[in-house]
Amino acid sequence: MKKKITIITAMIAALWSIAGCGNSTPAVQTSSAATSTSAPETTTAAETTAAETTAAESTSETEADAPVQEKSAVEQAEEIVAGMTLEQKIAQMVSITLRTWSEPSINDGESVSVTELSDKQKELITKYDFGGITLFANNTTGTEQTVRLNAEIQEAALQSEQGIPLIISVDQEGGQITRLKTGTRTCGNMALGAVGDTGAAFDNAAIIGSELHALGINTDFAPDTDVNNNPANPVINVRSFSSDPELVAMLGTAYIEGLESEGVISTVKHFPGHGDTDTDSHTGFPKIDKSLDELKELELIPFAATVDKADIVMTAHIQFPQIETETYTSIETGENVYLPATLSKTIITDILRGELGFDGVVVTDAMLMDAIKVNFDPLDAAILAINADVDMLLEPVMVIDDESMETVCEYITDLVNAVNDGRIPEEQIDDSVIRIVALKIEKGLFDEPVNVDEAVRNAKAIVGSEAYHEKELEIAEKAITLIKNEDNTLPLQLNDNETVAYFYPYEGEENTIAFALNRLKADGIVPESVTADCHCVTEKSAAEFEDVISNSSAVILAVETYRQANMDASDERGWQAVFADELIATAHRLGKKVILLSMHLPYDAARYTEADALLCAYCGQDMPELPTEYNGETITYGVNYPAALITVFGGNEPTGRLPVDIPALDENTDYTDEILYPIGFGLTY
Repeated sequence: MKKKITIITAMIAALWSIAGCGNSTPAVQTSSAATSTSAPETTTAAETTAAETTAAESTSETEADAPVQEKSAVEQAEEIVAGMTLEQKIAQMVSITLRTWSEPSINDGESVSVTELSDKQKELITKYDFGGITLFANNTTGTEQTVRLNAEIQEAALQSEQGIPLIISVDQEGGQITRLKTGTRTCGNMALGAVGDTGAAFDNAAIIGSELHALGINTDFAPDTDVNNNPANPVINVRSFSSDPELVAMLGTAYIEGLESEGVISTVKHFPGHGDTDTDSHTGFPKIDKSLDELKELELIPFAATVDKADIVMTAHIQFPQIETETYTSIETGENVYLPATLSKTIITDILRGELGFDGVVVTDAMLMDAIKVNFDPLDAAILAINADVDMLLEPVMVIDDESMETVCEYITDLVNAVNDGRIPEEQIDDSVIRIVALKIEKGLFDEPVNVDEAVRNAKAIVGSEAYHEKELEIAEKAITLIKNEDNTLPLQLNDNETVAYFYPYEGEENTIAFALNRLKADGIVPESVTADCHCVTEKSAAEFEDVISNSSAVILAVETYRQANMDASDERGWQAVFADELIATAHRLGKKVILLSMHLPYDAARYTEADALLCAYCGQDMPELPTEYNGETITYGVNYPAALITVFGGNEPTGRLPVDIPALDENTDYTDEILYPIGFGLTY
């Protein structure tokens, strides 16, 4: 017989139920009576006795009439956990993914995206009391579809033996890291760093939180509070607010508040800091050779400022050999590697929980990333993580077919055996599950769901709304940073019938200038007869465009740099740099000015100093189609491109300031110690 869970407490509206445009949490009422500081004149013994009797009677009546004290979330969680089996508790510590699915009877066994649950997938969720599920772009193809998928997921979870709702999570950082196919992408963290305003960070996160809440996603693995102090970082870069830890702390705090204002659980990551790596932990095993004191001077500053505000902390799969000296024999190479932060008791228990005082939920980064998968036995990694005081294991198995369903079942059984034979203390398991369940209670995940059809209607009114798209553009425009403006090249003033040549690296970006010009013409900033001659430059040479350049009044060139190699003309990944060098030289030979848009990593501003004007925009996402209707099904698009183009033509005055130092490059396109453009630099018109 299934155990029925009753939570008698006032909780916010369920995070996966999505009635209303936001939360309906009532304001907390507080009051205090005025207290006199003057002594009474005189009081007789009889009056005193009478007063005491009256007070005693009053107190007695008050106590009798007082409501029964409600139990705290932790106390309620303790009661729930006390009734769980060990297998159920272990499953609460596991967050799975169902990105794609391969079924012999469906599409000849080809993998298909999971946009609705099959009976097998429902049975898996119902059989085990998993703690969470993480969604990816495969799962979120439309607004209505995503609402219905999340409703199915929670319904399956509530049918389990314990009936505990799931943490439904997503990496919706904004900008480059966006999982929703419809809705509002927003400008990304480094653009927010260029704005440097907590109000903008709050508004940005509130938009994200509102859309997630409406879709039934209750947890965001954001904000990224890493300090990007290494220009060669291949994985964090524009996902970071800044190389200034104080600015990261300030904006990260505002971001958390924005998410939580919409009832969404927040996560700071990747503890204790992923900003000073030159290796991606998805594909390698990074190492940061710094002492704890050095981390306290930089990387740990944002975490220290946010851990008492965030609900979850996500760990980093990074080695810190000066802090965690314990080693493990890599299953791939046979060589000793250091335990990464995810598996380190020193880093999680002593530093995060001990020194920083974090008592919330700790979740690993995905356990299937190469840093863990390639070097550690899966069971060993899980045991180490749990004993380090990590609460949730994120994606330990990629559940993609019948065989992998069995694998995740075996994984849970193996962990149960590890507890039974003493490799993991059961008290450690209990502590983690109490934290997880208490968080779900505090955030209202146990509240009753609403009608799904109503939820769909509500989501369509919120997700990708016109107001949200206008706000994201407004913030993106504030981020645009003018680095160079020789001879007042900008703002670009075009007369009737003039044409601008627009070059961009990838298909899907032509629409960005159409979007910008449409707005500029509507506002009377650009003449109606102005046109743009647009060209994607993939596998092209600048020599092909001499006539285009000759017939244009000016040249706009967008460059997307994602890694240092993209700036190296001698590297095959540096084809954009080759084209840019040729185009700038050709345009100058023909007497035309070149406006260069640094659309992603701002560090390439040091590479293209020959351009006449240079703007940084911090996120090179495209616009696959022109948005024409705001009805909840608008395909997400990059807002930084149109913000930069609107600025070029004078529709926006650049006010952004560099959130990172831009170092000079040497002849090999390597970063030097010379700072060409310092943090905080930015020009205006």
